[in-house]
Amino acid sequence: MPSLETANVGKAVAARVGSNIREVRTKLGMTQAQLAAPEFSISYISAIERGKIRPSLKALSILARRLDVPLTFLLEGSPAGAAEARAVGYSPADSGPDLRIDVDLLQANVLVQQGAFKQAEQLLAPIQPERITTDQVYRLYLLCGQVHLGAGEHQEAVVDLRQAVSQGEALNDSEYAERARNLLGKAYFLLYNYTLAVEHHQHCNSAIDSGQITDPVFSLDVFSNLANDYFRLGDLEKSISFYHRALETLDAMNRDSKSFAAKYMDISQHYKSVGKLAMAREYAMRSQAIYEMREEQRLVGLTHQRLGKALEKQNNLDGAEEEYRKAIAIERELNDEISASICHTGLAELLLKRGQTQDAEHEAQEALRFAESSQDPQTQGQALIALAQIRHQTGDFSAADQYFTRALELLDASQAHEIAASAYFRFANLLEERGEVQRSLSAIKKAYEHQRLGKRGDLE
Repeated sequence: MPSLETANVGKAVAARVGSNIREVRTKLGMTQAQLAAPEFSISYISAIERGKIRPSLKALSILARRLDVPLTFLLEGSPAGAAEARAVGYSPADSGPDLRIDVDLLQANVLVQQGAFKQAEQLLAPIQPERITTDQVYRLYLLCGQVHLGAGEHQEAVVDLRQAVSQGEALNDSEYAERARNLLGKAYFLLYNYTLAVEHHQHCNSAIDSGQITDPVFSLDVFSNLANDYFRLGDLEKSISFYHRALETLDAMNRDSKSFAAKYMDISQHYKSVGKLAMAREYAMRSQAIYEMREEQRLVGLTHQRLGKALEKQNNLDGAEEEYRKAIAIERELNDEISASICHTGLAELLLKRGQTQDAEHEAQEALRFAESSQDPQTQGQALIALAQIRHQTGDFSAADQYFTRALELLDASQAHEIAASAYFRFANLLEERGEVQRSLSAIKKAYEHQRLGKRGDLE
């Protein structure tokens, strides 16, 4: 008696099986060659679809898996039944989700972002959909699809991503469904089926236009995908239109990390307000991760700046300048206006010490620009003091006094007593150099007054 694996399908159902395979394959936009490789030949698939060959159950199980339908649908019924949405997994309300699975899914997601697709696949392989929550099942299918996409296994990606779309629809979560559908469209694009690609991406676009999804990063991806789809289809007018929409979306987003972190937090609050706590958590985690990374980078930048100060005091001006410029590069990339202003001010004062007045002026103006943008009175005051010292050294005492006056007003009002005391002492020294003794004494008195107020504040 033949085994289950090698038994042939009976003649009575062979024709129906062939018809069902052909119907599912064409709905997926697959060619016979794509369905066949690597185990079968095109002629073999063609003969099955025409009912001329009775395939073994082992062959049918391979084809069913590739077509993403149960074997029973090919043997017994119409493939239309495969479209009925039914969520896999158990409800989180039945018992709490396994946190180990959550960790595995999160780590797999990070590995996918890193391009470590084999490692991600190994992490996901032991997870059984029937033993995890419905939400985890969705994430599992989505990640498996992304792994296959990254590994160039596009047909396998279609199978997993269709399951992710079905899981999202069964959960009645349009956002889940559309995010999976967007990736499914990419898979079809990579399989050269641009018609199905554009169909799926247009579905995502409708969700964006109707306000179901408000994530600008997702919108940017969908618009770019549609532009690529229409380009391949030869519809250049629509392609250009979506390229423009993608660029408009990008322009509307401040592309520094701080703005992305803030936007992710806004999206998290939105999901929280509509009860999508899993999505709210995900975006809050993204926002937190960006802020933590920014803070670490900011500290690195300020460490370079402080090292520069130490080297400057040792009269190692070359080393100090190198450290200041490293600090500036980091803080400007972060778009941290206050830190960038502090670093530019430090470099301006160093360049002034080296007699590079013009370069010092440029750096001081940059420091003031960042300080004014931040609306922080202390950094504005420090940048203005640097400019005042530069103008004093060039002999433009009137401009120097104006800069000092503005700086001291800002520092007086901000209650920055230590910085204000230092600024008044500097002003007093410059006034003494000019022979303006009385004004110098007045500045010294103000310096001591700020010192006294600063000490009182420390005691309090």
